[in-house]
Amino acid sequence: MEPQTQYPFSSVRFRLTAEAVEWLSGTTTDNDGNEIRNMAIFSGLLKDMRTTPGYDAGYRRPLNLQPGQAQFSEISLADKWNLGRKKMHNILAKMEAAGLVGIYNSRVGSAVSFSCIMGWKNSVG
Repeated sequence: MEPQTQYPFSSVRFRLTAEAVEWLSGTTTDNDGNEIRNMAIFSGLLKDMRTTPGYDAGYRRPLNLQPGQAQFSEISLADKWNLGRKKMHNILAKMEAAGLVGIYNSRVGSAVSFSCIMGWKNSVG
């Protein structure tokens, strides 16, 4: 049995544009020619979304994040999905253009705000 991904919430309400639905239903080709579902890339970011304010310990220079945000590194995401950094940058730009996320970059780090999320229920326990 495969391990289940742990999300910090039990349910989420989304508002998706037609562009978002089209992008999420598509695929991206990795460096080895394998197809990756765009939904998998999006949900990979989503699982790191904060539901309470605070800092994430997984980064050398953590940002103070608000609920509905997640810190990320283009290089780490590119490595995780076997993509080039520029391709990962373009994927994030497509997510932003489709209304899925807002990207915030600073000299300290990068954060994504899930603009497509209308609300969520926190996990119990």
